[in-house]
Amino acid sequence: MTKNVFVRALLAGAALLLLTGLPARPAEASAAGCRLVSVPVTLAAQKTTLRGTLCRPSGQAPAALQLLLAGATFDQAYWLTPADAHTPPYVRYMTDAGYAVLALDRPGTGLSDRPPAQDVTLSTEVEAIHEVVGLLRAGKVDGHAYGRVTGVGHSFGSSVLVTDAARHGDLDAVVASGFVHSVGPKLDALNQAIVPAADDPVLGPRRPPSGYLTTQQGSRAGLFLDTADASPAMPAVLELTKATMTSGEQATLAEAGDPAISGAVRVPVFVAVGQHDDLFCNGPYLQCTDAAAVKTWESWFYPAEARLETFVLAGAGHALNLHRNAGDFFAAVRGWLDGLSPTGP
Repeated sequence: MTKNVFVRALLAGAALLLLTGLPARPAEASAAGCRLVSVPVTLAAQKTTLRGTLCRPSGQAPAALQLLLAGATFDQAYWLTPADAHTPPYVRYMTDAGYAVLALDRPGTGLSDRPPAQDVTLSTEVEAIHEVVGLLRAGKVDGHAYGRVTGVGHSFGSSVLVTDAARHGDLDAVVASGFVHSVGPKLDALNQAIVPAADDPVLGPRRPPSGYLTTQQGSRAGLFLDTADASPAMPAVLELTKATMTSGEQATLAEAGDPAISGAVRVPVFVAVGQHDDLFCNGPYLQCTDAAAVKTWESWFYPAEARLETFVLAGAGHALNLHRNAGDFFAAVRGWLDGLSPTGP
């Protein structure tokens, strides 16, 4: 197993250990059944390799796989990082529940190739993910053909998966976390916090190409967390594990909000947000007070075939997985997926 696979989760776990004094378990995802995979795709007519961590329950080859995509300025570490010393990361939770998971770095992030920034857009990423889904179903990623593939996204990763489901209909279901058709009071602050990654003290030494962007140093906790519901270590973890986005993504971020896209989704959709996600909630349109309020609003954008279900993680900000009660979100996703397939993973 490549030593770099879990480096970002290890950093996160180390921060939790140092700052809380609690016995963190940073290498949860390195348990038996996990390995680094490389997936060749075409992006903007260029061959590109995407990389991620694929985990299966020990001794099992389940029929169902969850394809995990994190948001802009996040990478696969989002799915591998424990919220605190007592909460397993999403990957561990779902493999324990019997699901295979692939925490994939989107183009330009994490361990994946870094194409020219202008070529990495919502549309080109959708086409690349469409290829990934086909390869997973054909057994060409890890030698096992998955009969059911659910897209599980966070923020921009949710945008990619919702758009893929609308354009290609190749996913069996979509979990869209941190993505609603609304704007919140902190969205302008996020836009103002985007800076060149080459100037960042964490990412600069990796020499990101021109047009690769990230968040200003010290801004992530205020943008992505409700710190009252997060470990005291999490602001440092967010800075240590920050990733990039591209100018191409920045220019096309809003495209996924087109109602014509969500209106074309014909598979079940589960929308989840944090109660205090002030990037996309609690503005002039949507108050994320509870699941019923979110469902009432989002039902305007999805057709009946989507069988929309919603969930609000109490007290959480935008990055649901990184709050102390993230396990409540994980359990809600598992319950919903199990309900779609009563026979289980």
